[in-house]
Amino acid sequence: MHASLLMFCSLALLQSEDVPVVVAKTKAGHVHPSICQTKNGTLVSVFGGPDGLRCSRSTDGGKTWSDAVTIPATSKRPDVIREKTERFEIYPGTADTLPDDRILVTWNFIADDQKKDKYYQRALLYTISADQGMTWSEQGLIGPVDGKHLGAVRHNVLPWSDGRWLLPLRVGPPRLFDPKTKQLEVLNVQPTSEKPMSFRQIVRTPKGTLLAMGPQMLRSTDEGKSWKVVPGMRTVPDEDTEEGRYLTTLKDGRVLVTFGVGRMNKGLSYNFSADDGVTWNNDATVVLLPETNIAARYYSARTIQLDDQHVGTVFLTGSTVNFVKVKIDRIAK
Repeated sequence: MHASLLMFCSLALLQSEDVPVVVAKTKAGHVHPSICQTKNGTLVSVFGGPDGLRCSRSTDGGKTWSDAVTIPATSKRPDVIREKTERFEIYPGTADTLPDDRILVTWNFIADDQKKDKYYQRALLYTISADQGMTWSEQGLIGPVDGKHLGAVRHNVLPWSDGRWLLPLRVGPPRLFDPKTKQLEVLNVQPTSEKPMSFRQIVRTPKGTLLAMGPQMLRSTDEGKSWKVVPGMRTVPDEDTEEGRYLTTLKDGRVLVTFGVGRMNKGLSYNFSADDGVTWNNDATVVLLPETNIAARYYSARTIQLDDQHVGTVFLTGSTVNFVKVKIDRIAK
């Protein structure tokens, strides 16, 4: 069969909303796309580019995207990093919508002079947009703690009830950050008998339950004071894995997990919990785009709820950022 006809047949098996849209083409390397949505429905995707983090916007539900524009604050060397280093790079964090509808973006400025004098710094920075990603504040610094920078934020920042932000860090326990006082406090996320684990994404369900997903799924119903292991959730080693598991809480109480499988990941995999994260429907995994090479790991793909019937997933193929809109009941039923 002719290649073009094969492609047509493959797409015909998808619902029209399942056809990916290109958000942007960017450099290879640390792209790490993230996505958030403001109250008026504007979608904002942020990802690595050749000169800092870039931002692309959609005002029509992801059908079309604006040309990617560099966020100015992300291409500047922070004062805490010395002027000349052998190597430096921008390492993307994530984009989140805060309760007041501002957009928070985090990233690292990494400076490396280890060959010269063992200088290595990984400052954690942030910028905020109050106009749906059109303009951005000057960069702010989070940390350091005891003279050491905090490093990468792997997963989405979770707004706390008192105005603080919960930062799930790549290394070490998650920390609550007060943007007004700049104070940081550790949130202890672990069963009593176990050591802290890194690489955890933490979300809050509509019932107020906290779910922390790392090698195991942990669950807290008392604002993080105590945690219990959720049996039956797919587990992975406590290390930098290729799975790319990502939690999405839905307004109706269901919780989605989007993930990949292995280094040669094909497609987008979804399964869900219908009971506030207590049990997971692992046997009903739905795979979309099964013939597509999709970067998994901890930074892709990411899924957000768009409306009562749809979610949207941003994901990476090579150095191309893509977006796909999916009916919720197709992947969580």
